[in-house]
Amino acid sequence: MKSSWYNFSSTLRHKLLLLTLLPLLLTAIGFAIMAAYWTTSYTDRQLYMKVSADLSVASGTLNFMQQEHQNILMQLGNSYEFRTNLQQNNRHALQGQLHAIRQSRSLDFLRFIDAQELNATQEPSLQNLSKRLLLKENLTGLAVIHKDELDQINMGLGDKGHINLIDTPRAIPSNRTVEDRSMVLRALVPITDDFGQLIGVLDSGTILNNTTDAVDTIRDLVYGDGTLPEGGIGTVTLFLDDVRISTNVPQERESFKSSTPLTLKQRAIGTRVSAEVRKEVLRKGDTWINRAFVVNDWYISAYKPLLDFNNKKIGMIYAGFTEAPFTKIYYKTLIESASLIALIMLVSAVLVFKKTQLIIRPLNKIHKVVTDIRNGETDHRIGQLEAADELVELAEQFDVMLDLIEEREKQIRQANDQLEITVEKRTRSLKNRTDALKQHIKLLKSTRKQLLDKEKLAVLGELTAGIAHEINNPAAVILGNMDLLVAELGDAVKPAQDEVDMVIEQVYRIRSLINNLLQYSRPGQYLEQYEHLQLNSISDDTLQLVSHALEKQQVVVERNYHATCPIEVNCQQVQQVLVNLILNASHALEGPGVVTIQTDDWIEDGEVKGATISVIDQGKGISEEHLERIFDPFFTTKKSGTGLGLSVSYGIIRRHGGDITVRSEEELGTMFKVHLLKTANPTGDGGVEGILDGLAAAERTNRRAMNA
Repeated sequence: MKSSWYNFSSTLRHKLLLLTLLPLLLTAIGFAIMAAYWTTSYTDRQLYMKVSADLSVASGTLNFMQQEHQNILMQLGNSYEFRTNLQQNNRHALQGQLHAIRQSRSLDFLRFIDAQELNATQEPSLQNLSKRLLLKENLTGLAVIHKDELDQINMGLGDKGHINLIDTPRAIPSNRTVEDRSMVLRALVPITDDFGQLIGVLDSGTILNNTTDAVDTIRDLVYGDGTLPEGGIGTVTLFLDDVRISTNVPQERESFKSSTPLTLKQRAIGTRVSAEVRKEVLRKGDTWINRAFVVNDWYISAYKPLLDFNNKKIGMIYAGFTEAPFTKIYYKTLIESASLIALIMLVSAVLVFKKTQLIIRPLNKIHKVVTDIRNGETDHRIGQLEAADELVELAEQFDVMLDLIEEREKQIRQANDQLEITVEKRTRSLKNRTDALKQHIKLLKSTRKQLLDKEKLAVLGELTAGIAHEINNPAAVILGNMDLLVAELGDAVKPAQDEVDMVIEQVYRIRSLINNLLQYSRPGQYLEQYEHLQLNSISDDTLQLVSHALEKQQVVVERNYHATCPIEVNCQQVQQVLVNLILNASHALEGPGVVTIQTDDWIEDGEVKGATISVIDQGKGISEEHLERIFDPFFTTKKSGTGLGLSVSYGIIRRHGGDITVRSEEELGTMFKVHLLKTANPTGDGGVEGILDGLAAAERTNRRAMNA
């Protein structure tokens, strides 16, 4: 299919046909869209306007029925016979008169309630209205009354409103199976004496459940003969909540075809409204003017909420008609319009096709020559054309151009062969030289860094050797005098034994620090002593060493110990690293604060490799510029710093086979994390010789590239 379309659109004759027919096609499509839009828009607008008017008539008719109900009671209350029986307290005659009117007016109940009974009534629907009735306000409208209350008014009256609920498509699922409440068209008229005092209230009502008179009367008024197209059915419904209690919507579609009036069982009483309508009308209180699914078919529908005496939504009134007849008219109109447009298009296409042949014949000859040349027959030419128009000049120039192209192709082919040989040779040479240069630069950078570090370590070694000699002598004197002091004092030294032990321990620590400096500057000349220890205990011992400095600065240490794996380390060296990191963290706080020390097991790929300890502060942080250099020897940002603390610490941990990482953000804080193995893996330093070998290899590669 794709190939066929490509072949069609790639030929000039077809493009000409397409360019001439496309405007006609677009015009036809535009007319079709406009016709469809106009028909849809106009039809829908007219239908919605009609159903809205139908709903207004239905609602007005229901209001008229309510007012008529009230007028009956007002006429009765003002009649001479009623007031005479009331003044004489002739209850028997009064009941007879009420019974006669109830029968003649087809009321379900009609009664007189004196003022005392009204005050003491236990009927829920009357209790809500008693205050307004005591103020002598006439009330008429719709009310929802439960079966028990109707039976209290008149025994057996509640059964008249009983409705079995029916599962309905598109309705909200419900567990209810029965509707025992009734919607009542109710009127209450207060009766006063000659002095304006309330005597009682006339109360009447008509149950709308399971009735047909009201909805059929409204339907006949709204949807009389000639108001709907052939096959159209108009319906009216009263809802209690979302349940149809009075309707002329049929239960089955086949009932439409029957000419006899629908029986009560054939009507959709007990079915429920769709979920969309219920949400808009009953929940939001809006009026629905749209198409809706009603029981078993689509209707152009209008729904309006019904309110009781207290303006509470109790149900809906509906008016609508079937959508199918109008849909049939709509599609018929579209088909007729499309047929007319198609006929016009067909006639236009025949005329256009005939006229384009005058242009296509000369073009066919030009196209044949072009095809032959593309297939390798470069000696073919167009020659003389029969037409006398711009195509003749085009053909002549095309032949001249073919001759020039043939000559130029010969020249280009010869030059191209020579150029390819030269470019290939130069490209190969340039690539070799570029690769060699990149390797050379990389090795030079690495070598420069290594040589600088070696030079610094050499200077540090000389300096450390001198310092070690000068410090070890006073340390030996201190140790000797402390031993003499302990021997001379004897038991008298016990009160200060802890302090004496602390002094001796710190002297040994000074000597250990000197040895560590020597090991850092001359790592290959010393042998380490390792032992298996718990990182948590090493941390606690270290905190005792720096406790005085931390207390002086009012720094609090939070300990979060989670490590369980023992590690193989030199305890004094690891303590030296931790002392340096903890003091750096306290200095970063620049005052009182909190330093957090956290230990965890070092786990990679599900295997425990050792343990980690993190020193975390919330100080000023380290800038990105300085973060890359903090482990370099002699680099420091402190005015009184030497720049050896982190460098020595890094060397100690690396010689253990571990690692130190740092993460920091300015003004947020810093975290140093030390990784230590459960089995130490001591490492040395011999990388310079390898780098020099690499430089020599790169130089040899560069020479070969230059000689190529």
